[in-house]
Amino acid sequence: MAADKHAQEGLEIVGPVMVGMPAPAGGYATVAYGNTQPEANAATWLLLTAAGEVKAYAGKVEYGQGIRSGFALEVADELRLSQSDVEVILGDTDLVPWDMGTFGSQSTGIVGLQLRKAAATARTVLLELASARLDLPAGDLICSNGHVISRSDPKHSLSYSDLLAGNSLRREISDDVVLTPPGEFTLMGRTAQRVDAVARVTGEATYAQDVMVPEMLFAEVLRPPSFGARLAEINTSVAEQMPGVVQVIRDGDFVAVLAETDEQAGQAVLVVTSKWEEDRDQLSHLDMPDLLVRTARNTVTVQEAGSLDEGFKSADETLEATYTVPFVTNAPMEPRAAVAEWSDGRLTVWAGTQRPFGLRTELAQYFGIDEDAVRVIAPEIGGGFGAKSYYPTALEAARLAKVAERPVRLAYSRAEDTMWGSFRPAALIQIKSGFRSDGSLVAWQYQAYHAGQRAEIGRRGSDTPYDVPNVSVKVHSADSPLRVGSYRSLGGAVNHFARETHMDEIAAAVGVDPVELRLRNLTHSRFRRVLERAADEFGWTPGVSPSRRGVGVAI
Repeated sequence: MAADKHAQEGLEIVGPVMVGMPAPAGGYATVAYGNTQPEANAATWLLLTAAGEVKAYAGKVEYGQGIRSGFALEVADELRLSQSDVEVILGDTDLVPWDMGTFGSQSTGIVGLQLRKAAATARTVLLELASARLDLPAGDLICSNGHVISRSDPKHSLSYSDLLAGNSLRREISDDVVLTPPGEFTLMGRTAQRVDAVARVTGEATYAQDVMVPEMLFAEVLRPPSFGARLAEINTSVAEQMPGVVQVIRDGDFVAVLAETDEQAGQAVLVVTSKWEEDRDQLSHLDMPDLLVRTARNTVTVQEAGSLDEGFKSADETLEATYTVPFVTNAPMEPRAAVAEWSDGRLTVWAGTQRPFGLRTELAQYFGIDEDAVRVIAPEIGGGFGAKSYYPTALEAARLAKVAERPVRLAYSRAEDTMWGSFRPAALIQIKSGFRSDGSLVAWQYQAYHAGQRAEIGRRGSDTPYDVPNVSVKVHSADSPLRVGSYRSLGGAVNHFARETHMDEIAAAVGVDPVELRLRNLTHSRFRRVLERAADEFGWTPGVSPSRRGVGVAI
C-alpha cells in the first residue's frame, strides 16, 4: 500500500502486514494458499482524520462471524470512543493491508491485536500532541469520548479533531505500546449490538449478488453434464435471437450467454443445443474406499512411539475397524457470485471470496498482468466455511467481461455452486487397537486416507490424546474424482469421529462406561479436567454400552 494512499489532515498508523500470514511454513494454509505474497512490508492499519473520522483497515472479510463489529470494539476501546465512531474497511485490495485469507479463526486474535496496537499507538500520539498544546505533562492527561482531558482540571481539553487539524502525521505501530488492561475495558467483554446487524436483517447489506454497475451484462454459463465432459457440437443460433441477448461467447468448452437481464440470459442458455463427449467410467461413492487405499501417497507420519508389534503381542484383546465419510458440500447460504469490470487495462472484481489477495494473484497470473492492475473487493459474504477460498466465478466473469468489453455479472445457482465448487474430501480411516481386559490401551495403529492432493488437509486431530505406549498415526493423500478444498476444521471432524467412535467400541467390548474408559487412558491434565467437568455438569450417569440412551461423549 502506498504511503500517501490516505494522505490528508490527520494521523495515519502504519505497520507490518505479515500478521496476515499466521500459518506456519509447513501448514495447510501456507501450502494451499501461499501463492499470494505481500507487495509491501508496511500498510495503513488506522486513520484518524481532522474531520473526526476513524477508519480501521484489515485484509480479512466479513462472512457472518462478526469481525467488523469486533474490530470496531477493539479500536474504540483503545481510543476511548464509542463503537459507532469507528468505520471498519475490509477485503478491498486497493485499501487494506495484505492478508493471506480469512480462515483458521485468526482474525480477532491476530489481526484484532494488531488493530489494538495501532489504536493504542494513536492514543499515545494524541496524548503527546495534547501535552504540547496544553503545556501539561502527558501523565496528567487522559483520552475520553474523542477528547484529551486534564485529570486535574477537565476544563483543559482538546478534541481529537482539534489536535489533528493542520497536521498530516504518520506513525509506525509500536509493538511494546501499553494496551488497555481487561479491567479497564469499557466496551470489550460487554453486550454490544453488531454494527452490521440492522443492514443484514433489512436487506441493506450488499453482497456480491447485489452489486450493480452501469452498462452491466448478465451471464449464464452452459455447464457440461458431467465432470470432464468435452464439448463436441454446439448450436447457439436460436439463443442469439432471444430477447435481450447481446452476445454468446465461446472459448473452447467455455460457453456463456450475455444478456441485459438475468432472466433473459437464463432463458437463452436453455435453447442452446449441445453434444458432449462424456467419460462413462465415472466413479461413484461406492468406489471411493478402494480408490482411497489404492492410490495412497504423500504419507505423513503424525505420531509414532514404541513398537506396534510388541504392543499387540502384549494386548489381551484387539479391535480393528474401518470408518468412512463421503464427500460433503459446505453449502453456504449464499452461492458464489461475481461482477467484473475492465477499464483502461485495469480489472476490478467484486466477489464474495475469503481470499481477496489470493484471488487478485490468480487473476493477474491468468491474464498476464501486474497485480497492481487488479482490484478485488469483497462485499458482505453469506457464509463460507472454507469453500469460498476457491472462487472460480470471479475468473469466469473476468474472462467474459474482457471479451464483451462491458461489465459482467455471473451468479451461480445453488446447483452450480454445489457441483462446480469444492467439497470436503471423502476419507477412509483404518484403526487397529490393542488393549488390556480393563480397557487400558497398549497399541494404536491409525491410517487415514483423505481424497485430494494434500495430505496436510487430513492431519488435524489425527493424533491421539490418549496414553498409549505403542502408537503409529499416518495420514495419506489419495486420488479424488471431485475438487476438494477447505472446510470447517479440515480433518478434525473426520479424525475425531473415527477415533472417538473406536473408543466407544472398545468400551463396549470390555464392558466399561465410555467416560470411565477415556479417563483410564487419559493423563493430559487439561483434557481430563474438561472431560470430568463436562460429564459432571451434564449429569452423566455411568453405564455400559449399549446403554440405549441418546447421549454420547467425545474429546
